[in-house]
Amino acid sequence: MERCVVLVHGFMRQGWNMRYLSGELKRRGYVTFAPNLPTTFRDVRTCGELLAEYLDAQRLPEDRVVHFVAHSMGGLVVRDYLSRHLVEGLGRVVLMGTPNRGSRHGNRALRVAPHLRRIFGSLPDLSEPGPKIAPPLNMPAPEVGIIAGTRPDPVRKMLLRGDNDGLVTLESVRSMNVKVADEILIPCPHEWLHWRLDAVEAIISFLETGKFKKR
Repeated sequence: MERCVVLVHGFMRQGWNMRYLSGELKRRGYVTFAPNLPTTFRDVRTCGELLAEYLDAQRLPEDRVVHFVAHSMGGLVVRDYLSRHLVEGLGRVVLMGTPNRGSRHGNRALRVAPHLRRIFGSLPDLSEPGPKIAPPLNMPAPEVGIIAGTRPDPVRKMLLRGDNDGLVTLESVRSMNVKVADEILIPCPHEWLHWRLDAVEAIISFLETGKFKKR
């Protein structure tokens, strides 16, 4: 059986931003897909539909399992996609630093400069309370694991209440309408979650067993 992993990038990024994860997964025998999605200027729903179009255009092997690994806003896109599309051979889902309940930074940006809403179409989805996304269509629902950062720089840490990675609080990462099979906290800021070897090892452990490898 071919083990496929769809890697979905976050806000103001492109597929190349997932290249470290892609390389490490390929070295371990996975087939990876890293679409470029317009996460800067389009909302979560639009990006979810574009992800569907991308996957429909790929020649996925018939005998396959398809996992999803996403960073930041990419997790919202994956959740939206799974809420409206049945996935044949759906495996497990890993969400890293995903603002499921939005981020207060988004609210601050819109309050200071409301016109940004017209430029950055995804900004309202990234603000509190976050987008409303239905549970996955697949039954049974996929096992979901979450990875959260816990060590931002001192200045950004003070701008959010509670444990956070500088951009997203731990509470927001945990806030979903699906059962979370496991979680792991990694001592790094938001933007480095998907560039660390310990995150790679945790992700592979979850994809293979449904549990994160914890040191």
